[in-house]
Amino acid sequence: MQTFSIRDIENLCGIKAHTLRVWEQRYGIIMPGRKESRHREYTNDDLKQILRISYLYHKGYKISLIAKMSPEEVNSRSLEYSRDTNFEGFLNQFIEATLNFDEFRFEEIFNTLVNKLGFEKTFTHVIYPYQKKIGLLWVMGNLFPSQEHFSSNLIRKKIILAIDGIPVSSRPKNEKILLFAPEGEFHEIPLLLIHYFLKKSGYQVIYFGVNTPVANLQFYSTIYSSFHIYFHLVTNFTDMEISVYLEKLIKIFPDKKILASGPVFQENHKLPAGVRILYSLNEIMELKVTND
Repeated sequence: MQTFSIRDIENLCGIKAHTLRVWEQRYGIIMPGRKESRHREYTNDDLKQILRISYLYHKGYKISLIAKMSPEEVNSRSLEYSRDTNFEGFLNQFIEATLNFDEFRFEEIFNTLVNKLGFEKTFTHVIYPYQKKIGLLWVMGNLFPSQEHFSSNLIRKKIILAIDGIPVSSRPKNEKILLFAPEGEFHEIPLLLIHYFLKKSGYQVIYFGVNTPVANLQFYSTIYSSFHIYFHLVTNFTDMEISVYLEKLIKIFPDKKILASGPVFQENHKLPAGVRILYSLNEIMELKVTND
């Protein structure tokens, strides 16, 4: 059985641990079990109910009023309010669908969002924050790998369909971009999203995917000469020195433009000259690169 600490609940719902304790003692809202250590232990169902309560609370409901509602009423009211374009409500529903392995509900929420916001805003305003929260659950060890894989595969499928749905221009830009994640990097969803935006901008994307050895790029260069190199790095599990890796690429491909993005570049790295780092999704969406 999945269980969560009060700190887990705080991080996921945006309600301070002290406030949760007060609600429990004063209003009897969510009475968690206790470990042998007497620390609170919340179940899957507790988390889902607190997600709904926190949503109504952040919408302006007084906790004293929420405390008088039945769990069914809390659920129905949170669903009613989330029919607008409130991102927090949809985000919480995604988490619930993931915890329940509810593919139908996940698809329903996603399709509703795309119809309301469009594909790009759905990802920038909801899917990105959702994945951060899911990632937090996974890092804390409170999300089973199967649940993380369940949601990631559904999202991956949606992006691939969106990529395939972009019409191929009869006069595409001359620039080719080799897009990949280095060896040891297996986060594909950000890479696929970059693929989507590059293709939408008219670039010819040669997609190598995750965990790509430099030798694969070298082989491509023996056949084609005109291209740029773009890689995305999230976790750097291999603990490679970023500057050393970039120097290696520059040495192997001295005449190529090298672009990179990813959370690891938010840190202060001493990067070699001649490498362009894209620090935000907006920079990726507005990317302009030429052979000049």
